[in-house]
Amino acid sequence: MHKSDVVVVGSGVAGLTFAIRLAEEKPDCQIYILSKGAMGLTNTSFAQGGIAAVVDQKKDSFKKHIEDTLKSGDGFSSPSIVRSVIEKAPKCIETLINYGVKFTRKENGGFDLALEGGHSLPRVVHVFDKTGYYVQSSLLKTAQSFSNITFYEHRFAIELLKGQDCKVIGLSALHLKKNKIAFFSAKLVVLATGGSGQVYQHTTNPSVATGDGVAIGLKAGGMISHLGFVQFHPTALYEKGKPRLELITEAIRGFGAYIVNKKGERFLTKDDKRGELATRDIVSKSIFQELKRSNETNVYLDCRHLNYEVLKQNFPYVISNLEEKGISVKRDLIPIVPASHYQCGGLTVNEKGQTNIKGLYAIGECANTGLHGANRLASNSLLEGLVFGREVAEWVAGIVDEMPFEKVQPIDYRLSLTYDEEYLRGICEIKASMSKYATISSGNSQLKKAQKKIKAITERLTPYFKQNIVSENALIAQNILIMAQQIVSAKWNESDLSTSPINLMDEEFF
Repeated sequence: MHKSDVVVVGSGVAGLTFAIRLAEEKPDCQIYILSKGAMGLTNTSFAQGGIAAVVDQKKDSFKKHIEDTLKSGDGFSSPSIVRSVIEKAPKCIETLINYGVKFTRKENGGFDLALEGGHSLPRVVHVFDKTGYYVQSSLLKTAQSFSNITFYEHRFAIELLKGQDCKVIGLSALHLKKNKIAFFSAKLVVLATGGSGQVYQHTTNPSVATGDGVAIGLKAGGMISHLGFVQFHPTALYEKGKPRLELITEAIRGFGAYIVNKKGERFLTKDDKRGELATRDIVSKSIFQELKRSNETNVYLDCRHLNYEVLKQNFPYVISNLEEKGISVKRDLIPIVPASHYQCGGLTVNEKGQTNIKGLYAIGECANTGLHGANRLASNSLLEGLVFGREVAEWVAGIVDEMPFEKVQPIDYRLSLTYDEEYLRGICEIKASMSKYATISSGNSQLKKAQKKIKAITERLTPYFKQNIVSENALIAQNILIMAQQIVSAKWNESDLSTSPINLMDEEFF
């Protein structure tokens, strides 16, 4: 039995920021961080664009950033949450600089601010085109400097454990390297598990993004909201058969790149006069419609008209990655396809990160904080993790000493690979069904087909799940099946997508 004051599940920007801030505030508080894979394998580490922040009040304003965020969210964001997060963004940038992040700057020393889709002005602070990697590395290095933070890698969370009054008092986890189950006891649990991109065939997310936090939170009785709002990134490098597609940062379109069809024709302005600089949902829908009209597998990103040397200077990682694959941005059109990228909904939380379950908190992509609404504005994701990681940690620091420990009762699981072939088959079928029938452009007829497919898979796999058998594939299959059920249900249920957003500031809601 492992015992600590707080267990954080997830080692991306939200989880690490939370742990660091709590460790700073409470040096005697024991904090455990569980990571499903290696500590650095997170959605955060793959983020290219940067962090949206108003760092130049002369040329930009909080009001404009707020307006852009609310417009992108299509009426489903919480205005008070949006305002709070955006006003705290500059402080987050200062904190990261103190942690060692060296943001890209101009010759005069000012930030080299990038323009991305949905933004009215350049305001994205970045480290070339590999921001997430450097943010992840700096946060991890900082977290490792605290003696009261302990790391557990390759631990796949199985389920949340409850004590008196249905309070969460710990969790069980499978050690993927040793194939052993361990139990973690804590005063409270913080889920920071990231998203669920692996529910789809085409995704920019790493293999670990299987919706684990939302799935185990839902099984424990957690409330969810807006899971139908799955954001697709318009420009993922199309490579047939790859489980994770390489992201091509949106900032390249802000730099002047075009999206064209097989004939070399630009088509985005038919749907939105902003063209390549429209929000991700609009650009992705336009591409899906073009693919349907043309019956092609992909469209293209065209950078041939741009200055190659300047392009390479600004986007060294993307350009070198393409050239390693034999694609010349000077001569070739770059094959792209929209890919599942971000989970805008999640476990419903208030401004303190509290779910409706005592002792359970959620931050980052697995939480619905009210910031993103129907469509996340570009480069607001790392920002959300930074702000809520810090805010929730400061709240927890004030209450953790008063919270008692409760004894965790171990559960008798069966470790077995007996049904792994069935799980793998189910995983493949879920991905295929979701990609075919439940994308951002799917209508009711397609969603009905998705419901039918997911129902059949559910009926086939449920008997295996009921046997309390644990394996990596069993957990993945169960979690992505839960996510697929909820995504399709939310997309189908018009009331979920048409009602006003929950007032997350209303304490009576909880």
